[in-house]
Amino acid sequence: MQLFQKTKQLEEKIHQFLKNIDTCGDVFFRAFNLYLKSGETSQFKALQTEIDRLESENDSLRRDVENQLYSQMLLPDMRSDILALIEGCDKIINKYQIDITLLSIECPTVPTVLKKGISDLIKTNITCVHHLIEGLNAVLAGHKGSDFIQAVYHLEHQADLKAMALKQQVFQKIRLTLARRLQLREFIYGIEKISDMAEDLADMLSVFGVKHAA
Repeated sequence: MQLFQKTKQLEEKIHQFLKNIDTCGDVFFRAFNLYLKSGETSQFKALQTEIDRLESENDSLRRDVENQLYSQMLLPDMRSDILALIEGCDKIINKYQIDITLLSIECPTVPTVLKKGISDLIKTNITCVHHLIEGLNAVLAGHKGSDFIQAVYHLEHQADLKAMALKQQVFQKIRLTLARRLQLREFIYGIEKISDMAEDLADMLSVFGVKHAA
């Protein structure tokens, strides 16, 4: 990362922080798919524990990065923008943890007809976050990252369409009690929100690239 060429330790912490978000997304996808297939098994609980571990590790990394930026007076012109991006990314990994915890607590019964669509929606959102992380790495390395940012926008739109189709199925095409419909709608919305968060950060990243272009 060219921005941090004089602070190798800081670079490594930010790299690990972003890598953990990517890893957590993959674990989230596996855990949700496992739940859709088999319910709350011991394997699901193990994946939930791994998400908790990654979220906790990133909390520590975020605090370390923040302390190092301020205590060593590093990158004063862009410090607040970097921290805003890191804090926004931290909210994504928090979202993974919250959603999988709610899944474990509420244990919704998901109709078979919805399972493939929900899995596809999760994959779209996780891929959206992946492109955001790639864009962040590119911009922090001194590149534009515009292709990754555009990919985030495209996938966020696709996620909206897929979520809307699932909600229409829940309320118009499947015989369910109102309580189950509302519960499933909330889970679909929770998944859909992940790409919304990535889109907001892509906007911030785009501005960051313009403000701090060499």
